Order: sequence, then structure tokens, then C-alpha cells
Amino acid sequence: MKKSILLAVLCLCCVFPHSVRAGAPPLDMEGLTAQMDELKALVVDLEAMVRSQQARLEDLEQANRALREGSVGPQVVLASPAPERAPVTAPGLSAFNPEIGMLADVTANLSQSRADTEGNDKLSVRELELIIGHDVDPYSRFDSTITFSDFEDVALEEAYITHWGLPLDLKGRLGRIRPKIGKASSVHRDQLDTVDEPLVVQSYLGVEGLYRTAAELSYFLPLPWERVTHEVTAGVMEGGIGEDGTLFGSTRRRPSLYTHLKNFVDFSDLTNLELGFTHLTGSKDADEHFEVNAVGFDATLVHYFTPQNKLKLQSELYLQNRDETDAGLDDNPWGLYALADYRLSPRFGIGGRFDFVEPVDNAVENPRDEDVAWNGYLTFYQSEFARWRAQYQHLEEADGGNDDKVFLQGTVAIGVHKHQLQ
Repeated sequence: MKKSILLAVLCLCCVFPHSVRAGAPPLDMEGLTAQMDELKALVVDLEAMVRSQQARLEDLEQANRALREGSVGPQVVLASPAPERAPVTAPGLSAFNPEIGMLADVTANLSQSRADTEGNDKLSVRELELIIGHDVDPYSRFDSTITFSDFEDVALEEAYITHWGLPLDLKGRLGRIRPKIGKASSVHRDQLDTVDEPLVVQSYLGVEGLYRTAAELSYFLPLPWERVTHEVTAGVMEGGIGEDGTLFGSTRRRPSLYTHLKNFVDFSDLTNLELGFTHLTGSKDADEHFEVNAVGFDATLVHYFTPQNKLKLQSELYLQNRDETDAGLDDNPWGLYALADYRLSPRFGIGGRFDFVEPVDNAVENPRDEDVAWNGYLTFYQSEFARWRAQYQHLEEADGGNDDKVFLQGTVAIGVHKHQLQ
């Protein structure tokens, strides 16, 4: 644009002498000088405008990139265009730097039980997540989550590539992932509505849910309904299960298979419903047979009474079919949870959760057939980057013991965080 403006000025300069040769009356030199000064001022103003527009375009591209990637960062506020802007050296170089964020999950656990188990009667950094990710190219993205903890060694929780544009409009994920199984297990702890995972998830899939090295494909079914979407996911993952999980055995060599169907319905602008169906199959020991089949059902209903007040109802149910030959073990253990969460205001929320689960290894002499728990909690949302929560839990265990717990939790996120605090 600069070159176009200067070329226009030179053309004007050439026109004036030509008009004199053609017999036109000569211009006054003082008037010509004044016109040249006006043109110079116009060029300066146009150059400033170009620099300002370029700066605004860069800000808009940055905001659009953050929204497309679902990252959480400070809201981009476009300032009034400044008349001058310093030249940028190596424009776009920062686009090659990875996005980095950190999330700290600090908890206090006060328990009636005297057992010296993980976290009991202790204030600790339960988890510190280092999140690193970036677009690889227009078709794929890499994301990773490295965790640090007071209880465990440094662990690689996630490290996977997401690829779009596969044949038939498939989306693929490859690497260490949280498989799309149900609701609570497939999200990070900071996205839960409670301090801990539901008991059925802890007992069957693992204390922190399930994450394994896997290959996964997802596809949106092209059905003609405007308010309903259907996504089907299928994957194969390494054998084994999450920490202290009992659904499968511990051998990693024998892969496990899973599928998930997600149905999302918009009843109105204020109410929506998500229904899910999950199937898992794998081995309970080191052989090559799939002795364990499990199905899961999940439902989540969200209704907005006002833009600030909403009610969330969520439940998951898991049923197992196990080929158990050991005496005293149940072939068909099952479990569920039901949760209600109400947002009182933008800053405060309350809720409750009921847990029921039949342990896989429940002994015959146990006085109860299941673990049952009642939970109540209060959440203070300081901002989208900081949240505080208090939770009370009464637990009745299958072995006959009872326990009352109080959880206190503080969660803080900084940098680029790919999932906003719920």
C-alpha cells in the first residue's frame, strides 16, 4: 500500500508540468508547495493507519486461534488504534513456540479412619499438571500432560496426536490418552464437580480414572436432525487398568477394546441432554481371552433458569459380565452414581452425589455387598482460573467399616490451559 501511495504522488507531480506545456495557466509556486505539504501529511496518516490495521489484525488472529483451540487465557481486549507502532522484528515467530500452562490441585483430607492411606489427614499437592501443546500443521495437533504429586513419581498422563481430515471425515487420536469412556473418567480432575472421582469409577477404572496408550477414531453420524448430534468412538488400548482399578487384569500385552456412542439433544436454548453408551471388553488375567465385558450408560441434563443459575443432573451406571471361577466372587457386579449440581450465582455452587458400587473382589464373609457413599459440597468460583471447594462424605464400606471424610480443595490454573475450570 505504501508503494501505491508514493506512486500516486509521483503521478501528480508529473501532471503539473505537462499542464504548463499544454498552455494551461501556470500554478502559483506557493500554492504548489502547500499542496505538496498536504500530500506528504496524507501519506504519513495513511502509513499510520496501515500500521494500526495490521496490529488489529494480529490481535484478532490471536483471539481466533485461542477460541478455535479451546484454550483458556485472558480475554483479548482491542485497544483504540494508536497513531504509531514500533516495527516488529521477525513477525509470527512466536507462533512456533508451544503453548504452556500449569494447573495446581491442592487438597486437604480429614478422615475418621486411622488407616495411613494416601492423602489421609494431610494437606498436600495432590497433582500438579504441566500442560504442553501446539498445532503441528493445519491437520493435526499435539497435546501432553505431565503430572507431579506428593504421593507418586513424575508420570506421563497424556501425550497424543489429534488428526483431522482423515478419510470419511474421521478424527483420530494416537498416544497416551483418556479414552472416551463415560463422563467422569474421560475428563481431568479439575473438570469434575466434586473433589474426588465417583466410587464406581475409582473401583472399576482407577482412582484417577482410566488413561492408557491407545489408538482412537471418532465420527459424527450424518443424521438429518437439526437439534440432535451423534458421535461414535471406537478404540484399542493397551491392557491393564488405572491405579487400583479392578475391571481388567494388570497385563499390558493383551489389548482391550472400547466403543462409545454420544447423543446430544438441544431441547431449547435453556435445556440440553447428553446420553451415552459405552462398551468395554478385555482380559482379567494374562491369557488371550476376553473374559470381561462391561457396559456403561451415562446421562447429563443441564437447564438454565437464568444466565447465572443452572441445574446439572448427571448419572453413570456400569454393569459387568465376568467369567469368574473363584468361589465367592460375583460374575455380575455393578455400580452407579447420581449427581446434582446447582449454580446459585456466578461465584457459588452447591451439590450432592450418591455412590453405589459392588466390589469385584467382594468376599463372601463381608457383611455388606456394596460400598455406599453420600456426598455434599460447596464450591466458590473465584474466577475461571481459580476455584475453591469443600466436600463432606459419609462412606459405608462392604467390609463393614464406616468412614466420614472432609475434603478441602484449591485449584489454580496459569498459562494456556486447554480446558476451562468448570
